Amino acid sequence: MLRLQSKILELEGTRTAMRPAIVFVILYGSVLSAIAQSGAKGPTGLAVAAPRSVSGYERLTDPLEGAFTVEVPAGWHSEVGLARRSALQINAYVRSLSPDKMTYLIVGEPTMPAFVPPSQMGNTIGYREGKMYDSGLGGITMVLHYMPGAEFARVYGETALVGLCPALQVSSVHNRPDLAHQAEMWLPAVIPSRYDGGEARFSCTHNQQAMEVRVQAATRITRDNIGWSVLLLWALLAPPSQADRAEEILNHIVGSFQFNQAWIQKQNTLSAEAAWQINRRMQDIFRQQQSFMQKLNSVDENFESVDELISGYSTYHDAATGNNYSLTNVNPNKWIDPGTGRIISTPTSNKPIWASGYVLLPRGSQ
Repeated sequence: MLRLQSKILELEGTRTAMRPAIVFVILYGSVLSAIAQSGAKGPTGLAVAAPRSVSGYERLTDPLEGAFTVEVPAGWHSEVGLARRSALQINAYVRSLSPDKMTYLIVGEPTMPAFVPPSQMGNTIGYREGKMYDSGLGGITMVLHYMPGAEFARVYGETALVGLCPALQVSSVHNRPDLAHQAEMWLPAVIPSRYDGGEARFSCTHNQQAMEVRVQAATRITRDNIGWSVLLLWALLAPPSQADRAEEILNHIVGSFQFNQAWIQKQNTLSAEAAWQINRRMQDIFRQQQSFMQKLNSVDENFESVDELISGYSTYHDAATGNNYSLTNVNPNKWIDPGTGRIISTPTSNKPIWASGYVLLPRGSQ
């Protein structure tokens, strides 16, 4: 009986993991591509036309699969990519850092899993909150209570961004029905679902200057409570006087996504057999992905670098790969995702709630 229950939970998790991952990248990408071609307004409600706050933009291409292109500010340190957990679980991301290292723009989270809420049956067979498991072709799923957009925005800021900007404190958290409406309009669900949007704002200190952090998110949960996902996620860190300008640039980045139509068609027509074949080659994909994650990590490190004169560096060792990393002491706890090599920092020994698959990097070299 327990084997049957476990299989049911696995299948439910697979269904949950497969659908949000594909819908986010494929549907969202095709909509944005159509927006860019037509000149219509993007999901943020702002025109795609370049704001006056930067001199210009350059278009970058996803380096691993050529899945999409996106416009980022010219002259900024920017990294873009498509992170795969499996054939069917994929997350697009953008990181863009201003030349003075005082404005940091974030779109997407490369290591975001799919989620299933805790259940009595799951608790009985050991799938309690915080459990990560392989959901087959759908990738990685985490058992976690549903977080509406506002709550997830706050949690993401307090866990994923606290390592970038010391002394981070919540300023405000509020619902954003407009984000929920945008997510539902651009990312309609196949099965009945509930959408929630929200925003969290924070204050922190960077380079001994006051900073403002804004995180916006939209989440969706199925009405039958089978699974939920993060549909929209973007954030900015900037001096308070520059935050509105930074959000304008961020809106432009989001509105400029264009996905390769051939890639979209290929993903849309993936059969279970084709996905299985791709998953057999995932180790090769992961090895390629490691180099792009190192570049993404370097953008975080560059943003933190202005605080390094006070904190200094330490060496951290990854026993799984044998790699040593020279990382800042701004936040001494370093966590690495074994699947992608993504590193995040936290000021305490508590890792982000959504990142239970991450492991602690100990100090010292070998």
